[in-house]
Formats: sequence, structure tokens, C-alpha cells
Amino acid sequence: MPKFKVLISLRRTMLWLNFFAILFNATLFIYATDYVIKTSQSYQFLESLHHIPDSPRAIFGESIISFSILAVVMSFHHHYSAFKQDTELNNTIIFVEFILAIFVFLSLRLTYNGIFLLIFVDFIISNRNQYDFRDYLVWMMVVVFLLFLLVITDYSILSHFMTLPDLTIYLNFLPSNIGPKLLVWKNFITILNLTLFILILIYFAIYQLNQENDIQNKLALASKANYELKNYAALSEYIAKDRERKRIARDIHDSVGHALTGIAAGIDATLVLIDVDKDATKKQLVKIQTAVKEGIKDVRKALNRIRPGALNNYTLQESLKKMLREYADISRIKIDFSYHWGSADFEKTTEDVVFRIIEEAITNSLRHGHASQVSIACTKPDQKTYQMVIKDNGTGAQKIVPGYGITQMKERVAIINGKISFDGQNGFTIVVDIPAEGDMYD
Repeated sequence: MPKFKVLISLRRTMLWLNFFAILFNATLFIYATDYVIKTSQSYQFLESLHHIPDSPRAIFGESIISFSILAVVMSFHHHYSAFKQDTELNNTIIFVEFILAIFVFLSLRLTYNGIFLLIFVDFIISNRNQYDFRDYLVWMMVVVFLLFLLVITDYSILSHFMTLPDLTIYLNFLPSNIGPKLLVWKNFITILNLTLFILILIYFAIYQLNQENDIQNKLALASKANYELKNYAALSEYIAKDRERKRIARDIHDSVGHALTGIAAGIDATLVLIDVDKDATKKQLVKIQTAVKEGIKDVRKALNRIRPGALNNYTLQESLKKMLREYADISRIKIDFSYHWGSADFEKTTEDVVFRIIEEAITNSLRHGHASQVSIACTKPDQKTYQMVIKDNGTGAQKIVPGYGITQMKERVAIINGKISFDGQNGFTIVVDIPAEGDMYD
């Protein structure tokens, strides 16, 4: 797989190649001018140029200095972008590089425009994470701009609109065994720069495609892991529920079962004694009454063992707020909770039912509805009813098929003689009506 370090190495190679190209072109101005002066061809030289040329040493100095500044800026850009991803500053540096490239181009009296290819390479490498490789419109605009820039900076075109020193004329005044060779070297450097530019583009395209494939593979692995985690969570939930059912059954068998067996035996004895000895029957009924009370206590103890821990330490309102806050922190779901039941004193069973229904509703909103917002309103529409409305903005359900969660909600509400309804339109809504304490357990 192509590595990013190779791209950096190719860019560094192109930077040095452009330095050599600028040094070579600037040196040609000095070498050719000195040869013309040395061979007393100044008059013919000026006649060929049709204007007074600039100082060749000024051309050399300006081009080397401007390119050196450009190289420093590009080096800073490379090292800075390796540590920070600041889009605004990155684009500003690219703009500065472009301005410096224009200075280099002007310093060489418009005889070498390959420097713009170097700026384009720096642009695509530094913006590799800012634009999608498949965003064809963006890259098409960049390529069109580059082609337009190369066309308008071509010497053969610019020479028709302004008076420019033709480096070819300088070389024509050199000896026939030197001038053509230097011209070949000049063109070879230009072609080599263009070839390296194309090579970098191809390598960059392969690098980006491989990066995209790597991301897709990682996403596929993450999706597979997520699927396996969901299956594991479902299996763990099933095992936990099965263990809970077995534990409750064991508690009921150990405590309540023993009491009920004793009560049944006592009633059988009472049926025998009722027509024989009324006093003995009364004593037997007292024993049965005691056994019933003990059985009720055992049932309450069993229920308390499966009671949510928060309800043992806080009020119902505080317990609900604590539970909802934990859900919001873990899942980032937005929960709007309003509690208007005041200081209502519910039985422990009722508190358990309210707590478990809200807990199950939030879980279903996240797991099945993929909701991002849930509202819970606890109100008292009249003196005989406490109402709870739970609504989310999830996917809802056109047809509600009762699963384990909904079935459990119905069974819990039935215990306190309440009513529950479900609506899968526009999200999912649960409405629970709880009778006042005096109307429960009829």
C-alpha cells in the first residue's frame, strides 16, 4: 500500500528539482550575457532583443531569494500540518506560496512556469483530508484552474502581449557546440518536472483510493463488531432475565411456598374441627391468620429484594431523576422530565411499577426506536387518577406487536389495577393511568 512518506519524499524531490531549474535558468542569463560582452556582440545582441535587458545578476539574485523564501514557507507548512489541522491557516499558507511562486516567475522574466506545478502538489497533499477524493467537482475546478494558469503563463503566448527577454536568443549567441546543448538541458528539466508532477498525481490517487478502502474495511469490521455486541447483549439480557425468574421462583418457593403449605394444612384441620370443637377451631383460625401475615411479610421481603436500589435511598421523584440522568449521560439522549405528583405517598409496589415502566420505555426508545429525545410527564388530571405520558421522537411502529417489554408493562400495571395504552404514530407514546391508592387492588 502506498505510504504518505513516499508522497512527502516525492514532493521534496520536486522542490529540489525546481530549485535546480531556477538556478539553471538564472545562471543562463549571466553566462550568456557575459559571453556576449566578452565576444563584443553587444550591438547585435541588443538588436535581436529589441529592448534593453535587465541586469542578469539582478535576475539571478531576485529569483534565488524569492525561491528560498518559498522553500522556507513550504517547509514550515509541511512541519506545521503534521501536527495541526487548521483549514483556514492551511489555505492562507497555500495562498502565500502562490504569491511567492508568482514572484519567482516574474524574477526569471516569465521564462519558467514549472514552479506552479510545485504549488499545486503542495495544495493537494496538504488538503488530502479536507476534500473527498470522489468530490469530482472540486478537483475538476482545481485542475481547470491549473491548466488555465499554465496556458496564460506560457512564454510563447505572453510574448505576443508584452516585450520579454527571450532566453533562446541569449543561447543563440553562444557557440554552436554549447548553446543547443544548454537548450536541450533546459527543456529536459522542464519535461522532468512535468513527469514528476504526473507521477505524484498518480501516486496520490492510488494513496487516496487505498485510504478510502482501508476506511471502508474498518467500518465493515466495526459494523460486524457492533452486530456481535448486539447479539451478545441480547443473549446476556435473556440469561439475566432467566436467572432473575429462577431467583424469584426460588425465593417464592422457599418463603411463600412454605407459608401457603402450612395455611392449606391448617384449613384442612379447621374443616375437621368446625363441627366438633368450636374453641379449637377458633385457635386454629388464629394460627392460620398468623401464618397468612407471615406469608405477606415474606412476599414483601421477596419484592423488596427485586426493588430498584434507588427507591430504597431516595423518593420516587429523586429516584426517577437519578435514573434518567444516568441514561442521558451514557446515551446522550435528551430527556424532558416533568413531575407534578407533588408529595404523593404511593405504595412500594406502585413506585416499583412506575420506576420499571419508565426504565423499560427509555430502553425501548433507544434500542428499538433510535430516539434522540424523550418527554416524560407525570400529571394528575383528576382526584382519582395519576397519569404518566412517555413520548419519544423515534421511528415508532405502524403495527404494535407486544414483545417481552410491552407484556411486562401490561402485567405490572395490572398489578396496581391501572390502565396502559400504546401509540406508534409520530414516534412512540405510552400513556399509563394509575388509580389513587383507595381504588387500587380491588
